[in-house]
Amino acid sequence: MEDMIKIYIQKRRKYQEKISSDLKKIEEKVYDLCEVGDYFSIKSDEDIITIKAIEMDDVKHIAIKTEAMDDFIALENLRLTDHPDLILWIIQNANIIEKGFQEVLINAVRNGENIINTLKALDLNYE
Repeated sequence: MEDMIKIYIQKRRKYQEKISSDLKKIEEKVYDLCEVGDYFSIKSDEDIITIKAIEMDDVKHIAIKTEAMDDFIALENLRLTDHPDLILWIIQNANIIEKGFQEVLINAVRNGENIINTLKALDLNYE
């Protein structure tokens, strides 16, 4: 019985490491597409999932929130034991997350936000 428990724990750890690695890859893929504060929402089955770029300890992270959650949780802090369905959804829909942030970036450029912020940073009369 003790050997079976050890095998189970080893497999569980290995699976958690794989999931953590998958979430990190997703975060790395969209990291350069978004600025802190950029977000978008997706309706998935009966839930609305919001994905947002947040800042934690002076580092940008991709975070996620459902209607049932009180606050955003960075992808790297999601745990399989607490959010198995959400983690599965994220991994299965990684391309939606990338496309979502690409749309946010395109809309920011269309609206001139990036140009205005650049001119503001240069202390020019952007009006």
